[in-house]
Amino acid sequence: MKNIKKIIALASVALFIQTVSAATWDTATPTATSATVTTTSADTSLELPTPPRLVNKTSTWVTLEWDKVSAASGYIVLYSKTSVATSTDPNALYDNETDQVTETWATISDLEANTKYYFAVVPVDKEGNQGSTFSSELSVSTDASTSTATGATTTTVPTSSLALSGVTVIDNKTLAVQFNALLGTEPVTVKITKTSDNSDIAVSEIVPDATLKDTVAIKLNTVLDPSSSYSLTVISAKDEAGNNISEGVNGIKEFTTLATLASAPELNSASWATMSGATLPDAKALPATWTKENLIVLAALILSFGIVFIYRRKLVK
Repeated sequence: MKNIKKIIALASVALFIQTVSAATWDTATPTATSATVTTTSADTSLELPTPPRLVNKTSTWVTLEWDKVSAASGYIVLYSKTSVATSTDPNALYDNETDQVTETWATISDLEANTKYYFAVVPVDKEGNQGSTFSSELSVSTDASTSTATGATTTTVPTSSLALSGVTVIDNKTLAVQFNALLGTEPVTVKITKTSDNSDIAVSEIVPDATLKDTVAIKLNTVLDPSSSYSLTVISAKDEAGNNISEGVNGIKEFTTLATLASAPELNSASWATMSGATLPDAKALPATWTKENLIVLAALILSFGIVFIYRRKLVK
């Protein structure tokens, strides 16, 4: 009997200890969860950690590009002749800034020749709020100006006379880009963006026109939308004299597609590459709806009518 009482007492003690432990665990769990919820990282949706990248430069201007920030509706480029990133002054700021741009690139003009500049980019959201910090810094030295001295005077030689004169939409995947001078053998590079959402249009090939030496054909990977506005920027191009594309707005053209936009014929990459400057179709010679497929069908119908006509004449004889 005494043993039974001891067993009951020990069981009661064990049950009490288990109950106290469970109660302690249950009350500790919410406290730990609450601490986790209150520990959140800072909002970095408007941050651009990487520095801008150099696209092109001359003695007076620099073109930069940078990564897209999903929460940003615009960007401001900050620049100065002294570095802010390496400054010992905690309140150091850049001396200049550009107007806000919606693209992920910008051309900064009116720079001094043979001078080092430091650039950074700060994203801006649709309410006008800027990121808490700007991007990492990029240093670029402008080219030396080209000039010839004659006695006490200095005559400046223009560094660029080539400019973009027009963009013609051939079909939904082909553009004809015309310049104001005959092009040299240097490859032409361009950047195309859709103005409504600032999305990039992928370029597949850029081929010189066989007959129009001031024109190149641009084959796109991305299909153009009808009744839409686009912006084309020539990043690099040279004319026969070796002059670079002119700076600023001379290398930028906006164009709008028609509501009835013709579809591009199916060409594989090999056939497009072997065109080696095939002559562009005259955009004014054919209506937009007369694509390559329409012409093939028309030729087949004419051939069929001819065969039927000859066959009937033979029957009459």
